[in-house]
Amino acid sequence: MAAKKKASTERATAVKQKLRDRVAAAAAAVAEAKAEVALTRKRQDLLIKMAERKEAAVAKFVESWSKKEMAKIEQALKPKKRKSR
Repeated sequence: MAAKKKASTERATAVKQKLRDRVAAAAAAVAEAKAEVALTRKRQDLLIKMAERKEAAVAKFVESWSKKEMAKIEQALKPKKRKSR
């Protein structure tokens, strides 16, 4: 009877250890997934910031270029001075 009880206790201990190992593995997987999500969010935020900066730079360039082109057009439309003889 004692041997049977001892074997049963050993099996229960082994099952508990397997369960602990599974829980530890699941916890490690969850921690890894959380870290990956945090990294992905950070990357996404940086990409959004870069896109906003890019859009602002393009708008600034287009505005500057438009001003220069309009000045050229205005200059071309002005009557030219003629030399007197």
